[in-house]
Amino acid sequence: MSSEGDIRVLHVDDEREFAEVAAMHLERTDEGLEVVNEFSARDGLDRLRTDPIDCVVSDHDMPAMDGLEFLKAVREEFQELPFILFTGKGNEEIASDAISAGVTEYLQKDVGTDQYTVLANRIRRAVGETRAKSALQESERQLSTLISNLPGMVYRARNEPGWPMEFVSDGVADLVGYSPETIESGDVMWGSLIDEADADRIDPLVEASIRAEEPFEVSYRVTTAGGEHRWLWERGRVVGRARASTSREDGPAGSVDSDDGVELLEGFITDITARKERERELEREREFTETLVDTLDDVFYLINLDGELLRWNDTTTAVLGYSDEELSTMTAFDLIPSEFHEKVGETIERTVQTGQATFEAPLVTADGERIRHEFRGSLIEDGSGDLLGVAGIARDITEQRERERTLEQYRTLVENVGDPMYVLDADGQIQMANDAMVAHLGYERTDIVGSDPERFMPPEDVERATDVLTDLLGSPERTWETVEMRTIDADGNRTVTENKVAPLVDADGEFAGSVGVMRDVTDRKQRDRELGRYETIVEAVGDPVYALDEDGTFTFVNEAIEPMTGYSPAELVGEHIGTIMTDEDLARGDQLIQDLLADPDTDSGTLEMDVVTKWDEHIPSENNLALLPSDGGFAGTAGIIRDIHERKAREKRLSEFASVVSHDLRNPLNVVQGRLSLALETGDVGHLDAAAGAADRMEQLIEDLLTLARQGDAVGSVERIDVATAAEEAWASVDTRGATLELVDTATVDADPDRLQELLENLFRNAVEHGRSRDGKAVSRDDENSQGEFSNHSTSPASQAPQDSAEQETTPHRPTYDSISRRPPEDALTVDLTVAVGTMSADSDGLIGFYVADDGPGIPPEHREKVFERGYTTAKGGTGFGLAIVEDIATAHGWSVRATESESGGARFEFTTSRADR
Repeated sequence: MSSEGDIRVLHVDDEREFAEVAAMHLERTDEGLEVVNEFSARDGLDRLRTDPIDCVVSDHDMPAMDGLEFLKAVREEFQELPFILFTGKGNEEIASDAISAGVTEYLQKDVGTDQYTVLANRIRRAVGETRAKSALQESERQLSTLISNLPGMVYRARNEPGWPMEFVSDGVADLVGYSPETIESGDVMWGSLIDEADADRIDPLVEASIRAEEPFEVSYRVTTAGGEHRWLWERGRVVGRARASTSREDGPAGSVDSDDGVELLEGFITDITARKERERELEREREFTETLVDTLDDVFYLINLDGELLRWNDTTTAVLGYSDEELSTMTAFDLIPSEFHEKVGETIERTVQTGQATFEAPLVTADGERIRHEFRGSLIEDGSGDLLGVAGIARDITEQRERERTLEQYRTLVENVGDPMYVLDADGQIQMANDAMVAHLGYERTDIVGSDPERFMPPEDVERATDVLTDLLGSPERTWETVEMRTIDADGNRTVTENKVAPLVDADGEFAGSVGVMRDVTDRKQRDRELGRYETIVEAVGDPVYALDEDGTFTFVNEAIEPMTGYSPAELVGEHIGTIMTDEDLARGDQLIQDLLADPDTDSGTLEMDVVTKWDEHIPSENNLALLPSDGGFAGTAGIIRDIHERKAREKRLSEFASVVSHDLRNPLNVVQGRLSLALETGDVGHLDAAAGAADRMEQLIEDLLTLARQGDAVGSVERIDVATAAEEAWASVDTRGATLELVDTATVDADPDRLQELLENLFRNAVEHGRSRDGKAVSRDDENSQGEFSNHSTSPASQAPQDSAEQETTPHRPTYDSISRRPPEDALTVDLTVAVGTMSADSDGLIGFYVADDGPGIPPEHREKVFERGYTTAKGGTGFGLAIVEDIATAHGWSVRATESESGGARFEFTTSRADR
């Protein structure tokens, strides 16, 4: 027998073409029908004896054995099998004979295809009725078995007043408290135990059943031997005529033939007192059933044949959003879109014909939302056996359909994915191979499916994959593993692939096979090598390299980020770039990205920004960023960050230099131009002497600028140097006439010899120039009217030349220069000054160093913080770079320098080093 929805039909017709056309039309009319053809009645009988068939459709006029003879033969062996006579020869005689022979349906062949729809409906109805009848017979059999095993008694009684018992089983004692002998002897008549009112009620019922030759079932009350009242249920029937006499030994299976004409009844009686006592409980159970219907997750409905709603559950109101009052006035057609109304009517009709039906349609909620449901309904009768309507459930299948769509998408994906995929069954045979697998192996799909994998892979590779699957089955926490395998295509070529395998298990957790996804790794290995080279390059770059996603979150950063920011790559990946940027720079960076996105010809740019370190330090940096490739839209950026604080410092110095050049060089240049103009106009060559002095000042200024520009704060090779020796060499290189160098317990330091000498020369020159005397007296560094006023410079005496004729006339004892040598003449100003170089004692941190001090005018306290600034000077003609060079050289060596006052009130410059030996 087929499943409930599917029907297997045997169609017997000697006209082969008609049989085949009919089979096609039947299967198209009802997808649940499967039609097999035979072309003679005898072949049809053979088919019935070997194959499961749900219904026979036969022609009448056939050679050897016609349809009626075939019907009779079928009935001899298959009494309940539905048989439809489908013949072109129709008359009342044939129809009458067919009905007499037990035909299920009689249908005359017609012209056109509509007849197949009628035939399909007749087939389904006939099979449905037969299945229902079989189910009912099985139910009755089971019920009979159940009743025969219930506690109670079996009896045989005469259909006479008092119901005298010829035989009762031993169960009678448990029922009424009397022994079988007492009841069988007639000492106690069974009818005397029955309540009178119940006896009057059941007697007519029993008699009516006997006359109709049908079993009877009655319930009544009895009084037991102990005076207890019990409810009994009895089922009995007439089994024949009673004999004149019976005995207990005859039993219920004894002879029932007799000539006295009294019906003999046999049946079963059991105690139903508990059932009666449970009537209220049953009522509560009925109420529970009602409640259960209301609590179903699915929509429950009961409609009449016109579609009117008769009953629904609480889920219906919850899903649809209508109140019970609103639903009571509605029909199924009000809840289903109009385009499905015809389908609803057809489904109700099909349910009436077959007893049940299923269809899909949306339910429309009170808000107008459509929710896809599957309706399953069955025909319901009322207590009188009349058709009440269709009852069933409607299940939301939105997720189910979504899963089906997802499954279809996966099927499509598997078939269209570029990687070869396969499925093996539990025996290791190939069960499925996608298109990519077929193309990869170069065989037809039919050659692959059903084959052993060793046909396409070396046995040792298959064995290795099998071992991996075994390990995976023993490790539930792992679902798949990658195995490198080789495949052999139809041409014998071998390809190394990466095979990702995973076991399949059934619902019971048993091994059901495996799946695999293969990928040719040749290109990937090449890409891995290239990627490795790029990664090496990125990590070798001294500057931080990063990548950001579209939200500005770090997805990659190399190791160079940590020395610069203090953050490790692990700390930054997953964090926003704002962690190391200011809000202002972030805004400018966003704008740069927007500009790049708007310009199709440009995908990179540069952003100057401050990198904010872990300690909230700000490092001037240059961020060279580029847009990451994408198929459209914005995928993020990548970039390189470069520390430009030194460049910024150089730019600042350059700006300072430019300021000095534009300002300080302009004055002496004007002097040169003015003096030369005067000399040309007047013929007085004395103006050339002043022009030469201004030119010397320009030369010195340019030399200082070049010193700062070329060397800055850099040093060359470092040696162990005695400060005293370096001081003596520097002293000899500076015009120090009249000044004295005093060496006081000097130290040794690690220094660049040339730059240390340059440092000392600038200090000595600064001391001597600010200690020059007028009229044999020292000039104070805070004398506002003196050209010897303290300044940050390293000028020669030439820098003190007057700038114009007026100044020359008002300034006494102006030094003059030889126009050829540019050296001071013998009568130039001298200085009465002592400059000391010595060692400083260790401070609280154990650091020591050296100092340079003089007994000159000294540095006013308000100038001590500014004297090292580039271009700062309070003297007329000063460059402002001498002490700036001193500070740069000290910083380059890692020393610190400060200006203070010497013991004699002069200037003292202290240099603290991290290491120094006495």
